[in-house]
Amino acid sequence: MDEILRYTDLAHSIQIARAHNLSDREIVRALTGSMSYSEARKTAEKAAPLLEMTIREFMALRKND
Repeated sequence: MDEILRYTDLAHSIQIARAHNLSDREIVRALTGSMSYSEARKTAEKAAPLLEMTIREFMALRKND
């Protein structure tokens, strides 16, 4: 599932993930799994509004707890 989300357009990726009942955290991690911080930040700028969250919230979900 992670590969599908990474290589599909963001809006469609999020729709697929939500259809499979993934949490926001799972979606964020699937989209940014192997990215550097700067790459993930660029993705956050595009994906956060689609997930109805701020960039800060998106980046916080990316962190390992």
